[in-house]
Amino acid sequence: MNLYPDNDGRFPEDSLVFTRYPLTDETPPREEWPWVPGIVLGQCGPNEWHIAIDVPELIEHEDGYDWSPACFRDSSELRYRRGN
Repeated sequence: MNLYPDNDGRFPEDSLVFTRYPLTDETPPREEWPWVPGIVLGQCGPNEWHIAIDVPELIEHEDGYDWSPACFRDSSELRYRRGN
């Protein structure tokens, strides 16, 4: 069940994307963050998408579940990756 509003189609749900995301707790300026793989969870605003970060080293294992970090990004911070 998706609780997001209708997606405008620019980055459909489950699209494979790249987005900038800090890989360490010491956060450099945002423009220096690396581009990492992600998966679109849904569009949560007119120009905002909820993205699950798809980097195995960042997955936390807790309470019998695997938790991937997530973030919110606008279209200028997303790039398609092959496989869409």
